[in-house]
Amino acid sequence: MLNLLVADDSELIRTRLVGVLHGIAGVDEIDTADTMTQTLRCVEQKPPTLLILDLHLADGNALRIIPTLKQLAPGMEVLVLTSDDSPFNRARCLQAGADWFFDKATEFENALLVVQLNAACEIASRH
Repeated sequence: MLNLLVADDSELIRTRLVGVLHGIAGVDEIDTADTMTQTLRCVEQKPPTLLILDLHLADGNALRIIPTLKQLAPGMEVLVLTSDDSPFNRARCLQAGADWFFDKATEFENALLVVQLNAACEIASRH
């Protein structure tokens, strides 16, 4: 089953996202974080299969911790879901090790498709 970590500084976004993600078959656990410090701690203690990461967290820009997150959990995939969509941010996040980069306003459905595909792959690999 797919274990997720949603890291976003907005409680409203975290709550809504968790509600939507719980409806996806194959999603098992969903943890949340609102700071870079909390995100790093969560990944260190219980690495998720997939991290959904906003760039702007309560204690800074999460772009700078993507390489550290990937070192802590090499098999974890990182999906950046942000309102700060620019070609510059997209390129920097992908260079830092993010697997996907989506704009919250225009590409939210694409982010959900990635989660659905990952969950379906997890289910298929167990059969």
